[in-house]
Amino acid sequence: MEVTQEVNIGSKISNWYTENGRQNLPWRENVTPYRIWISEIMLQQTQVNTAIDYFNRFMAKYPDLETIKDANEDDIYSLWSGLGYYRRASYIYRAKEAIHANFSGRMPEQYKDIISLPGIGRSTAGAILSIAFNKPYPILDANVKKVISRIFYKNSYEEKSFWELSEQMLDKKNLFKFQQGVMDLGSQLCLPKNPKCLVCPVSKNCLANIKGEYPVLAKKKVQRKKEFLKFNLIRFNEKYFLTKDNTLGYWKNLWIPPVEKNKLKAFDIIHNLSHRELNISFTESSEKHPKLSGKWFSAEEIKKIAVPKPIFDKLVSNE
Repeated sequence: MEVTQEVNIGSKISNWYTENGRQNLPWRENVTPYRIWISEIMLQQTQVNTAIDYFNRFMAKYPDLETIKDANEDDIYSLWSGLGYYRRASYIYRAKEAIHANFSGRMPEQYKDIISLPGIGRSTAGAILSIAFNKPYPILDANVKKVISRIFYKNSYEEKSFWELSEQMLDKKNLFKFQQGVMDLGSQLCLPKNPKCLVCPVSKNCLANIKGEYPVLAKKKVQRKKEFLKFNLIRFNEKYFLTKDNTLGYWKNLWIPPVEKNKLKAFDIIHNLSHRELNISFTESSEKHPKLSGKWFSAEEIKKIAVPKPIFDKLVSNE
């Protein structure tokens, strides 16, 4: 059995979004290419509910490309503090520099130009072009992949095939509603377990629902290298001493306490990066004059600078 082109899946999803979609998400209001770009970068590796406050705070300070023009990398990092995956903040800085240098301070409208910007891949480019510029480009984030795998009953991920199906489903008359709708469908109804097929607008066209079998795309297994780190929390006069240490190979330009490799392999917490498992332990001291270059920060100041999430959580919880 095949899903035929007679069935207008795209329009059903658009109509469903009109009645049931999360239309109150901040990046779905006052839509501009800039707002869509920032939201898409934030939503990489971050849940919607977590991203909302960060997005609102970012927009309050930098509502458009003109206001962010003179921001330095630390300015952008400071708005990312606690969100994690700081490379995204670096991408925003580098991309806005390229936009002002090469595109007269305006988000480019051509696919080849948008995808040339740091941190923007095919799916993010498709989101900006379709949602903000109303151009018929597909997207393929995790939620869209899940919807496609169910509708067309795909047990394994084949990138070329999934891109073709994502483009095939597009409702070209209602690109904004469709793209937001298909993402909401994937996150709200098309769940990995116990999907809500009874209220799904395309359940009658979905091969998984017809078969009564719901494929779950297997995620690639990541082999993470274990590292054991010991951070020295130096506290004096209600302030913590932090430094920038780019020798670790990650957390570049972020503020961290003095760190050393932990030969004892003891740890208090585990924090996973994309290809590393960090086994972190903490010690505390009260040195007045650490023999390192760095600065002293209060708890409130730490909330406004770029600090890796496990360090941020530890320092803030100590208050």
